[in-house]
Amino acid sequence: MVMAALPVATMWLILHLGEIGERAVRLGRRLRVLPAQRPRAWDPPLERTAADLRRLALAVRTIPHGTPNTRRRALQMAYEDTLVIACRALDLPHSLGELPAGIDRELERLRVETALEAAGLRFRPVAR
Repeated sequence: MVMAALPVATMWLILHLGEIGERAVRLGRRLRVLPAQRPRAWDPPLERTAADLRRLALAVRTIPHGTPNTRRRALQMAYEDTLVIACRALDLPHSLGELPAGIDRELERLRVETALEAAGLRFRPVAR
């Protein structure tokens, strides 16, 4: 009797192995035997981020006089968001999202730009 059920049980186990594994991992995390799952950030490739930084850095530095403040601020926010993505890709600390607009945020932006370039990400034009 048991020998007849063995092939059926084996097939069921093979067909449901993925689900069994997922449940085992969830149980392990709930019991704190396994580490908690880190949230995934779906960021673009670093090459695209660097290209975006080059484009936005140039746009921020060459804003024509008379540009509305809304557009000026939108460019600045897009540039800072891209800096944050680059920091995340290179595991660099930053506090751009925590600081209010002002001198502290500008200093943090300069520090982040320097740290990114020190890590090998070139996006600012080289002075000749």
